[in-house]
Amino acid sequence: MKIIKALLDLIFPPKCEVCNSLGHDLFCQRCLAQISYLKPSTFVHSIGLYEGSLKKAIRKIKYNKRTRLVKPLGEIMARYILANIGSKALDFLVPVPLHYNRLHERGFNQSELLSHQISNMIGVPTVIGLLHRIKDTKPQFDLPKKDRFKNVKGAFIINAPQFVINKKIALIDDIYTTGSTISECTKVLRDAGTEEIHVFTLSRAI
Repeated sequence: MKIIKALLDLIFPPKCEVCNSLGHDLFCQRCLAQISYLKPSTFVHSIGLYEGSLKKAIRKIKYNKRTRLVKPLGEIMARYILANIGSKALDFLVPVPLHYNRLHERGFNQSELLSHQISNMIGVPTVIGLLHRIKDTKPQFDLPKKDRFKNVKGAFIINAPQFVINKKIALIDDIYTTGSTISECTKVLRDAGTEEIHVFTLSRAI
């Protein structure tokens, strides 16, 4: 198998999905070094700023369907979770859901893909369908800051409230902007009886 892989690498040399440099991993060391890492927080943990190589990687996943980038980025998030709270502090992961219309249009939920990758590394299951998006909201980036909380108000429900009672949950998302989406998600989870909520996002917009 190693010989076959070497031959394939020779014919089709690997390249970074972000900067297209040949002979590198999907997310090369140069792009990795460009991430502006953020210090751990008490509630919302974001890996880095939404800029440079991290911004390019997220946009390539969402708009160019470069879902292979989920693996290296999910691994970064998994290592961060293990280093900061550990896997024993969580019962399960819940990715922030997309509305059906957006999911149908894109074909996947990037937060769900990231969550599954994290689960594979830390041994904590991802639960899909528990948190449900019932409003097809406008993209948050397209709205003034003052309108973002109103945009997502009442956008989420819990499908099985009894499942979250006294549980410790990690919400997983790709970008943290004003916090309006995360606030609405945590509100419905707390109202349903969730004991503890941690939030992990790949990036934070300034």
